[in-house]
Amino acid sequence: MTTAVLVLARTLHIGSAMMLVALPWFVLMVVRPVLREHWGDDGRSFCRSLVKWLWLALVLEAVSGVAWFWLVTAQMSDRSPWGILGADDLKTVLWQTQFGRLWFGRAFLGAALVAALSFVSYQQTLSKAGTSQTNWLFLVLSGSLLLTLAWAGHAAAGIHDAVLHLLADLLHLLLGAIWPTGLVPLACFLLHINDRTRQILTPDRSIQVLQRFSHFSLVAVIALLATGSINAWLMIGSWDALATTTYGRLLLGKIFVVGIMIGLGAINRIYLLPKMKDAPIMLRVLEWTVWAESGLALIVLVIVGVMGTTSPPS
Repeated sequence: MTTAVLVLARTLHIGSAMMLVALPWFVLMVVRPVLREHWGDDGRSFCRSLVKWLWLALVLEAVSGVAWFWLVTAQMSDRSPWGILGADDLKTVLWQTQFGRLWFGRAFLGAALVAALSFVSYQQTLSKAGTSQTNWLFLVLSGSLLLTLAWAGHAAAGIHDAVLHLLADLLHLLLGAIWPTGLVPLACFLLHINDRTRQILTPDRSIQVLQRFSHFSLVAVIALLATGSINAWLMIGSWDALATTTYGRLLLGKIFVVGIMIGLGAINRIYLLPKMKDAPIMLRVLEWTVWAESGLALIVLVIVGVMGTTSPPS
């Protein structure tokens, strides 16, 4: 039971941290460059909806972070997590362990994110035309919060090639916020432009946004395969362990699901996007495939949560 709750806390925490990066990144790097000359009700309505998702992700990040810290403290103190932990146990983990000091620093980053998002929401900087430094500040803070998770995983143990492992994990986390987590704001974007009750964007600009995301995701996928291969080799150590250990089989499951996602993405890029201008129905089909990819991304996230609580062979 405790392990299952820890997996859930890790899954929600990693997922919400990636979402805090993916949402503003999608607006600032994918949508805004296309709509720079045409920022109107279409851009504002879409960005206002994403701000609500940002608040939800921030709340989930805080709640799951507290749960994760509580469960780890109970494990380190050899106590039940379902009771009241002593103040001494909490202080010992907080001040005398790397995990505790990491969580203390991440709490400060979280507080800074709350302040930045409050300003973004109040001033509506994300949905206004033009450039606001606050939007970029929020993206930098959320990216920093995500990257610190590298020190909460297996890479921080430094068993083999510690520097290489940590660098690969840092890049893997950041790229994961672009793809596949970036599929969530993309799905929201498609939901908006496919709403028949209003005309959010012209077809040409919609296609430009989709093509821009496709280019970013292609680069992210290639880099993810490289960093993932480095991590896998350092954690598994041999082909035999890949098939005979729990960690290895989990990794194979993750690779299988990611392979399906890459296949769907290839269909979107090679088949659906080129036909979209002449066959608008393809936009609706693309929405379905993106939602399917997003669902598979959730499965990958759960697998990652389980792998984080499973000892690797090496």
